[in-house]
Amino acid sequence: MRYLKILFLSLAIIGLMSGSAFAAASLNAGNTTIASELVPAGGLAVAAVNNAYQPNGAVAPTTQIRLSLANGTFSAVAITLCDTAGTSYSAATIPTLGATGVTIVSTVFMASGTVYNFQPSPCIAGPSPLTQIRIGAGALGGSVVTMTVDNALVPGDTNLYATAPIITLVDQLSVQLITPAVDIIDFGAIPVMSKFRAGGSGGPTTSVARLVVLSNETIAQKIATGHAGVNTTCGAWLATTEALSFTATPGSGTAMGTGFHATTAFQATGTLAVTLKAAIASTDASATGNAALQPAAGNLAANSCGTGATAATIALVPANTSNATLTVNGTTVLTPRSYRLAVGTTTSGAIVAAARTILAATTAWTWNMDASQYYIPLVASDAGTFRETYIKLQSKNLTAGSNGVSVAILANDGTTTATWTGAISAGTPLTITGAQLVAAATTALKVVNALAGFAVIVTVNAPEADVFVYANMIDGVGGAKRIPVKTVLGVISE
Repeated sequence: MRYLKILFLSLAIIGLMSGSAFAAASLNAGNTTIASELVPAGGLAVAAVNNAYQPNGAVAPTTQIRLSLANGTFSAVAITLCDTAGTSYSAATIPTLGATGVTIVSTVFMASGTVYNFQPSPCIAGPSPLTQIRIGAGALGGSVVTMTVDNALVPGDTNLYATAPIITLVDQLSVQLITPAVDIIDFGAIPVMSKFRAGGSGGPTTSVARLVVLSNETIAQKIATGHAGVNTTCGAWLATTEALSFTATPGSGTAMGTGFHATTAFQATGTLAVTLKAAIASTDASATGNAALQPAAGNLAANSCGTGATAATIALVPANTSNATLTVNGTTVLTPRSYRLAVGTTTSGAIVAAARTILAATTAWTWNMDASQYYIPLVASDAGTFRETYIKLQSKNLTAGSNGVSVAILANDGTTTATWTGAISAGTPLTITGAQLVAAATTALKVVNALAGFAVIVTVNAPEADVFVYANMIDGVGGAKRIPVKTVLGVISE
């Protein structure tokens, strides 16, 4: 037992020695915060970094002191070790451009507890800050540049070892989606389902998401905004050509969809609208446009708010928030779907050095339908074979203005612009025939294959719980056959 106690005591002493070996000397490098948006793709030369270094014991002349960086590099400029009076304690060392470490040989006895600092050569009283540090290329918010002092020949030297963060990159800009747009497609619009119902996010043809641009004003080195350094207020951007990039992508499906107006735009409150494209084609996977934070003379600048601003402060002035608006043409039938919004900085402006995503793709617009919708995959009509399709609809909804019916016909060219419209009298079956739908397609100058069959989408202006739907086909060969009717989510309803 006595030997075991000696062993445990020895291990404890070794553990304490090894634990303290890497925290003996001290280094205070200030840990300056810098906006990540200031760092271009190739990296950034830092103007100045203060550092105060104290060894934990006597350091003899000729000792090789290793100065190294993590997530940063040295520029090819002479570095020397000085005391606060400006006396040099080392031979000046010129690092290789892009080096992460340099070795400095002490030339004078260094005393324990004395404050020294690394600075450009020659030494001056001050101390003078170190100006030979460069933030690495591609550094993003959250990156930390760390400086370490150690003995080049005896790593972990108790007298020399010290490490500390010197620079932390912080994302200054962000976007908060205050109110996503949720709009109801208006069944009663003319044409039917081509506009939005009153009381939505915007007007009959606009879907408007509200957002605010936020700026962290607590960062030591930051891009200039209109806050004058106050993190709890809002203000207009300075007179620069800075801009943000807005990108819309479909949240459902793979294309933006049809029905957008030629002037579809993202529009910040009080500023000029920025056209995404002259027209958004149905095959587009996304649409992008840049909105100037400080537009042309005569237009108000988009405001931004400090990250510490309260919701009440942000809402106090309408111009503090911006509108991301999608505009439809008011003639094309709209379908339930959603769109996502992403916001980023641009590199063409005067104050932001690197492109950053400040709002990841987030659902910003949702278009719903307060109606029931059914997919019928096969409708045919041919007098020669006595083939005919019958769609039966009933409703128990007694609300005034309800029970309207619209049937979108899938034509041979892949469009659903041809429609048949009607209405259900509550409690009374409504019958729609294949011949009626073929005639509606012909009237709309669309072609369908009446003999082989085509698909349709039936929309009833009533809740699904109130609607009853059935479809069958009768011909002279196969007799009567039931046609499956599916909801939008693919559930067979009968």
